[in-house]
Amino acid sequence: MTQDKIASNLNISRSKVVRLLKKAEENGIIHVHILSPLYNCLQIEQKLISTFNLQDAMVVPTGREENIRQILGKAGAQYLERHLKSEDLLAVGWGRTIFEVANFIRPDNINNLRVVTLHGGLTTSLYLNPYDIGGKLASIFDGQCYYIHAPHIATSEKLCRSLKSNSMIKQTLEMAKIASYSLVGIGETSAESTLAKMGYINLTEMERLRQQGAVGNILGQFFNIKGEAIDCDLHRRIVALSLKDSKGMKNVIGIAGGKGKIKAILGALCGGYIKILIANEKMAKEVMNLGAKEGKKL
Repeated sequence: MTQDKIASNLNISRSKVVRLLKKAEENGIIHVHILSPLYNCLQIEQKLISTFNLQDAMVVPTGREENIRQILGKAGAQYLERHLKSEDLLAVGWGRTIFEVANFIRPDNINNLRVVTLHGGLTTSLYLNPYDIGGKLASIFDGQCYYIHAPHIATSEKLCRSLKSNSMIKQTLEMAKIASYSLVGIGETSAESTLAKMGYINLTEMERLRQQGAVGNILGQFFNIKGEAIDCDLHRRIVALSLKDSKGMKNVIGIAGGKGKIKAILGALCGGYIKILIANEKMAKEVMNLGAKEGKKL
């Protein structure tokens, strides 16, 4: 914990915390000696926070690539367990890693957690449907889930406008903006993208997005390496909280890792779409290296 957090938890001044820690070390009460491989992750967390002006970061050892979603899911669950309080409002997106968070999270004295979805339903697949993820989280914490009763991607811009003007959908989107914490995945732009693999964007459309400079997406909305939103027809058909609105929200947690997500994570950080990053060690290092090459001061 930082000295500020210790001071806040004990309801004393930061200067007093400094004095007490110094006195305890001088008297031999405490010793600081770190031999854990996690120490490097802690250093990377602090570098990410200072480099990208984040509220917080959580970096975990990489482990095996095939288990990366489970590793990040556990980390995301642990982070939420430490920060959520009873009756908080949690906004959730969709994705395989977000689904793993719901698999691993435990209530731990948190009751009546309210959950709101950040966009409409996408598929009947459990891990891609915010209805199922949100409902599962609400059930674990004996709470309630507020849904956006609409498809994630409408068939036309006109239908999308009509759906978003519906009073219930409009109210749910407004509720999402004031969530205590929000949890979103960061998608890529390759053929391995979930949107592409599920057939919601064909390979030609994905290639067109890449030619426009797209490197990643959040809530199905694409951005370039600088974090600038791409101007495309798809965005005008998405029933979801906008990227612009997400920038104004507090405690937005982005969780991602694995091959192909380096540029996507960097773009999300540069765009200010996430305030808290949860990533694996290898990916975090590569994101900072790429940021340096792109002109971001480290």
